[in-house]
Amino acid sequence: MNFTSIGIPALDEHLGGGIHKGSTVLVMGSPGSGTEFFAKQFASTGREAVTYFTSTERDEDVLSVMREYGWRTDMKIINVGTKYYERVLAKKLEISRFRQEGITLGDIRKFKEGDAAKEENFLTFLAYEISKLNPPFRVVINSLDFFLENYESPEVLMAMRTIKAHTQHSESVTLMTMLKGVHESRIQSSIEDLSDVIIELDREKVGHEFKKYIIVQKVRNRPSQVGIIPAVYDKTGIRPAQAP
Repeated sequence: MNFTSIGIPALDEHLGGGIHKGSTVLVMGSPGSGTEFFAKQFASTGREAVTYFTSTERDEDVLSVMREYGWRTDMKIINVGTKYYERVLAKKLEISRFRQEGITLGDIRKFKEGDAAKEENFLTFLAYEISKLNPPFRVVINSLDFFLENYESPEVLMAMRTIKAHTQHSESVTLMTMLKGVHESRIQSSIEDLSDVIIELDREKVGHEFKKYIIVQKVRNRPSQVGIIPAVYDKTGIRPAQAP
């Protein structure tokens, strides 16, 4: 089998050598559990060309973390969040200002002219950008929540299936992040079903500290790899905790 690293050497070992090339990985967790951090560690490894799609951070924030941990920065960052602000939210803010201050005829004309072009579908944009990548590639989509909040779930699922198929046939790897327990259970189950590997990041408060866990929920065709691994977050990134 051809394997590639998931970004955490000890987790690669647990998985029997890493993840299969062609895999789609889903990383879930509650806010603050470290899914974005896991995504960056995933992006930092492997020999594939990296494309990092973000809807939550500025480009410089992503690169700052990569530099802080000594991880690779030779990646292409596509900031869907910035594009969404410039092309959608900024217009909505402008309308709010017009309503507050009083709309003039000139303002109305200006807005209509700016809105003449068809609004960009960022879900289609995502799938199109990935379809152009030369294999083998390593893609991060942080996060699916943005698309699930802005588009109908069948559209999102169709795009994810398209991306999964392209990843599989090009023997590349794609990692997607998603908040756990936020979306409809049917939608979450469908996304989990199309994922080849599912990692959940969890934590529990014990005394005055949090214990953290990497939960391997699914590895397609390798059910023996499912398990719970105590983890620590330190200056090297995320790693399994040493046995006591």
